[in-house]
Amino acid sequence: MSKDDKTQRLNEIRNLLIPFCTEHLNEELTGYIMNLFEKLGRKRVISITRGRAEIWAAAIVYVIARLNFLFDRENPFYLTADTIGDFFEVSKSTASQKATLIESACNISMGEKGLCSEEISDMFEFVETPEGFILPKKWLKDKITEVTLMDEEESKEFEAQLAEQKRQEELEERKRREQLEEMRRQKKAEERKEKFKDQGDLFG
Repeated sequence: MSKDDKTQRLNEIRNLLIPFCTEHLNEELTGYIMNLFEKLGRKRVISITRGRAEIWAAAIVYVIARLNFLFDRENPFYLTADTIGDFFEVSKSTASQKATLIESACNISMGEKGLCSEEISDMFEFVETPEGFILPKKWLKDKITEVTLMDEEESKEFEAQLAEQKRQEELEERKRREQLEEMRRQKKAEERKEKFKDQGDLFG
């Protein structure tokens, strides 16, 4: 692929994306579209000069729609696969397949920073609290906000709830270990029983 060919193809895709964003998306989502578009343009492991520009444009929108839950009817910027396909005159299955290719080539996963809101990213990022809990970052942020609004008694109650949750998790883990150990003991007992049975058969 020559540099001129790639530049021309990028211009074609951009000129397709802008009208769609203007009609269906807000500034924030348009920014994510352009971030992915630029990211894709820098990739050498995937050739955007192959195939129709409309397919690439539709696939870029499809990726951002997935990452930002735009296929959810409750989303203010709700889209359907048909909306994307009809606009770019591409079948929705083709757009979906190309979107999957882009996600793989660009190593994109749910919560990808720069391609979705911080709120969504936090849903897929986990942190460990000082108490040893593994929690979604978004949940922890929400709880921190709640704690700052609590009085001393409410704060102590919340800390007690966290401590009780940790205690229950430890009890469950201990129970699992005990069950596993009991299974191992039973297995060894059965093996010994079977061994002595074989020896008895030899001398019977």
